[in-house]
Amino acid sequence: MNSDTIKIGILGIGGIGGFVGAPLAKKYKNTSTNIIFICRGETKKAIQNDGLLFESKGTTETIFPDLVSDNPTEIGILNVLILTCKSYSINNILETYKDCINDETIIITLQNVVNAKEIIQKTLPKVSQIMEGCIYVASNVKKPGNVQHLGGPGKIFVGGKENKNLIDLLVAGGLDITYVANINEILWKKYLFVAPVAAITSAYKVTFGQLLEDQNLMHILENMMIEIQSLAAKNNIILTNEDIQTSKDLLTKFPFESKSSLQLDFENHNQTEKQFLVDYVIENANEYGIETPYYNGVNEKTNTLYGVS
Repeated sequence: MNSDTIKIGILGIGGIGGFVGAPLAKKYKNTSTNIIFICRGETKKAIQNDGLLFESKGTTETIFPDLVSDNPTEIGILNVLILTCKSYSINNILETYKDCINDETIIITLQNVVNAKEIIQKTLPKVSQIMEGCIYVASNVKKPGNVQHLGGPGKIFVGGKENKNLIDLLVAGGLDITYVANINEILWKKYLFVAPVAAITSAYKVTFGQLLEDQNLMHILENMMIEIQSLAAKNNIILTNEDIQTSKDLLTKFPFESKSSLQLDFENHNQTEKQFLVDYVIENANEYGIETPYYNGVNEKTNTLYGVS
């Protein structure tokens, strides 16, 4: 990041990409820091024509980044690439945009997984500048080019090789982002919340608020978290009972009607992240000899409900 112009690409302008990209594009418009929205189809067309319509905390803004494109040649080499796409898209997307990435490109991940670096290196085995991260926010697409921040603090944590200049640049751009040395612990704590909540709300077709009001479902949720706690321990991450309580309490920070992105994808007949939020837990726990009766039960109910084979 020593060049006069810094190019930051936001890959995937959905709920998360819009939330991250909006303040950066607003702050750095017409400066030496260029913000590029990498998207395609109706989203690309809508933002090119009318800007990104971003709704948050009762306000609505129309924001135009420096470039909206899905053309690697037009985008060029990026200094920073923030991956806000779904986990199942990472490999295909990186293959598409590998010419925008060189040895100096810093890749920031914001997926709901604990193995993003491993996923990336399947496609780009030589890439070394990876900052794994996570974000706590509820933000959805109302329609292409229109993103609505529903709730959640919007706090971002990243790890990997420390880069104070980059973090300062992103903070100045309006992001609540913090570098932490122990990012794996943070990723597992986020996963402790997002994976079982996504799974159980999808299986039982309930909102976050409805989940909180159902003692039986909260009992199942807690036991799913205990199963993840056991899996994390096998990965040298200690999740405490206090962490489990904190994750349960986090449900109260979201609006009653909030739904997980997994549930929304199932309801809208889209491709889902079930492989990363449900199957990953069961398959890896099985490898370690950990029993997951609660995760198995929710998985079977999900498969039956949505016709997943």
